[in-house]
Amino acid sequence: MAIRLGSTVINCADIEVMTHFWSEALDLTPASRAPGDDFRVLHGDHGTVSLQVAATPVTARDQMHLDLYTDDQATEVRRLVLLGARHVRHVEDDPDDDYVVLADPEGNEFCVCAKPTDIAERPAPRP
Repeated sequence: MAIRLGSTVINCADIEVMTHFWSEALDLTPASRAPGDDFRVLHGDHGTVSLQVAATPVTARDQMHLDLYTDDQATEVRRLVLLGARHVRHVEDDPDDDYVVLADPEGNEFCVCAKPTDIAERPAPRP
C-alpha cells in the first residue's frame, strides 16, 4: 500500500501540559521542547502522537485527526476522493510541510502529507 498512518494529531490549547501528559501516559519522547513550539511530535516504540496548538478553542469535533503519509500525494488524494472523501484545502506554503486536508464521508477531517520518509521510524532526539 502506498499510504500509511503517520501520526494521530491532538489539537490543544497548552502544548506544555499536553506534552507532559501524553509523554508520561504513553512513554513517548518529544522531538523538541523548544519554547514557542506550536507543533510537537512525540515518538515512542509503538507509535507517534503529534500535538498541535489550536488557533481557536478546541471542540469535540476537531480535537483529533489522522495524518496519512505518502510518497505520491496527488494519486492518494484522487483515490481517497473517489472513495468518498471531500477536498477541504491544500497547504503547501512550506516545502517540508505539504499536506492536503480532506474530510471523510461524515465530515471528519484528516491530512494526506507528502512525506517521503516515515517520521515514526526516525529515532527521536534525546532532550
